[in-house]
Amino acid sequence: MMKPVLTLLFIIFFLCSCRGQKKRDNDINFLDVKFQATGFFIPDISNPYPTYTYSDKKIGFFSVDFIGKTDETQYFWNPNNSRGYFSKSANLENDAQNSKAIKNLIKENDYYVLASYLPVKFITYTGGEDGEFEPKQNAKTTFYLYEKNKWEQIGEIETVKIPEDILTFETDLVKKFQNSINKK
Repeated sequence: MMKPVLTLLFIIFFLCSCRGQKKRDNDINFLDVKFQATGFFIPDISNPYPTYTYSDKKIGFFSVDFIGKTDETQYFWNPNNSRGYFSKSANLENDAQNSKAIKNLIKENDYYVLASYLPVKFITYTGGEDGEFEPKQNAKTTFYLYEKNKWEQIGEIETVKIPEDILTFETDLVKKFQNSINKK
């Protein structure tokens, strides 16, 4: 009689202690389809690339960027490319938001897939239906590279110090990460 009670208590203790474990940032699969609900888009920046964003009051905010591994792949998304994505566009704004068309043209092997993640602990939600928020003072954004079917942390920086040219910044993070791997 005592053995089943002890076994039951052990199972309850185990289940409760597992629930108390905090999920680590890199346990998030940023590529999960549920995070793509707002859709892929091409941002209006000088060197554009496909991206999507996600915000949730439980996990925070992140964006997933698809950075071309070659100049040709990267230039495909530039509105000035006469043979690129926008070459037959009648309306750049609409085409920049055409999630299905963008997603269908991404061949993952041709891209570095990066996630920039701002955990909820660094966010103050300001209200509104759109989930508007502001980063807290001293907020840090963590960058991950999707490689070999897993997310590798490749950098962390104070959010206010992220440079305006995010493409160059993320590309440099990837290069530093790859160089560190090659040295091992």
